Amino acid sequence: MLPAILAIGLTMAGADAPVPQPAQGRDAGLFAIRNVTVIPATGAAPVQAMTVLVREDRIAALAPAALVDLPPGTRVVDGSGKFLLPGFVELHAHLSKTRASALGLFVANGVTTLRDMGGDHEELLRWRRDVREGKRIGPRILMAGPFLESTQNIERMRKDPPEDRVEPFERTRIGVGSPEEARRVVASLASRELDFLKIRTVANRETYLALNEAADAHGLRLVGHVSGIPPEVVLEAGQDGVDHSFYPSVEGRTRDERLSVWRRFAARGVPVVPTLVTLFEATYPATERLRAIVEDDEGRIDPRRGYLSKYLVLDWREQVSEASDERREALRKIWDEVVRRDLREMHESGMDVLAGSDVAALNIYPGFSLHDEMVLFVTELGMTPADVIERATRRSAQFLGIDESVGTIARGKVADLVLLDADPLLDIRNIRRISAVVLRGELYDRAGLERLTAAVRAAPDRKTDDWGRTAKKPAK
Repeated sequence: MLPAILAIGLTMAGADAPVPQPAQGRDAGLFAIRNVTVIPATGAAPVQAMTVLVREDRIAALAPAALVDLPPGTRVVDGSGKFLLPGFVELHAHLSKTRASALGLFVANGVTTLRDMGGDHEELLRWRRDVREGKRIGPRILMAGPFLESTQNIERMRKDPPEDRVEPFERTRIGVGSPEEARRVVASLASRELDFLKIRTVANRETYLALNEAADAHGLRLVGHVSGIPPEVVLEAGQDGVDHSFYPSVEGRTRDERLSVWRRFAARGVPVVPTLVTLFEATYPATERLRAIVEDDEGRIDPRRGYLSKYLVLDWREQVSEASDERREALRKIWDEVVRRDLREMHESGMDVLAGSDVAALNIYPGFSLHDEMVLFVTELGMTPADVIERATRRSAQFLGIDESVGTIARGKVADLVLLDADPLLDIRNIRRISAVVLRGELYDRAGLERLTAAVRAAPDRKTDDWGRTAKKPAK
């Protein structure tokens, strides 16, 4: 089931850009959601019949509806029968591949904070500054800058003729081949405007340890892949967060031994962002179906396809060309026999399993796929809906170090909110039933959400590759 706003957006392709306008005579920075059920994501139970007053970008009041006297001129949103949550945090996205048009699509799906896990750094900085200054509508962006790759992997990419490549990887990846190079690269990146470092592939154990040591020396967190690195080495190195899964895993150990490993990660506050949706939507479907979705510009098979940028379609086309039945069956076997068990035991041990969808991977959609990830946490990992909501809000904000401002609903917090038409605690799929979104105090009601999705469909980067190998270069 797709979010209700999707169907609305498909009918609004010719609408104007999303510029919310307050009603005449009202304070643009003052509104209240009245008589709503608040799910605060603090661990506390939901509270019915509440009024949440928003002034400028903050929650100014939170109290039982009967006790709140609204200031004159307050715009009132009727929350009867609706449910209010903190804005969602997407912990794994690649905005350079989605392109700028997707920023509004994240917001329309309730994503108010996003962690970018590697891309075109200078361009991402421009987009982030535009969002902060109100020139673009988009979620709060925390970013890694370029990927850290093994030099061997960079050389492999360079073997393809430039005309056969889609991604301009020179703008997104930095090769690291030795401990000395690790220290030099981290020192260079530490002088730039970024929030953490992202490791993707690594040359050897010594270089991996040097990357972690250098990141610590410069006060930077290092997160990302741990493929080929045993869990004990990850703990020894001090990596701050793990994305996807551990491989090699803790296979061959007893349950108590496995739980002991995961408890050590929990004690150190190291979370995992498993991006389950990439397995279920990018890997497991038949290649013929994935290829058909990629070529379906009108979104007849999956309406979400109609929102993608031209570059992302080209990138997906390359990804689907690399799909194979052998890879699909191998990954399914690993999931069935190892990874599902490990993730359930991580959760049981107290290790944080957090929500990210790896946006820009094949068949993974900006905003929409985070909802799918949250559903998989319930159906595959056995979490309760309340568990999942906390992990997509408060616990993710804590990991990012921004929980004093966002991640829960409380007086004084930034007003990043999602208003739902149905109770997500009864059925986690109800997170898709978005009635309104509040982004830093700006209310996007149904009309505002219509304009957001319409602007995405009408964006120039939907028709033209403005970043990849086929992008037109500016005249000299």
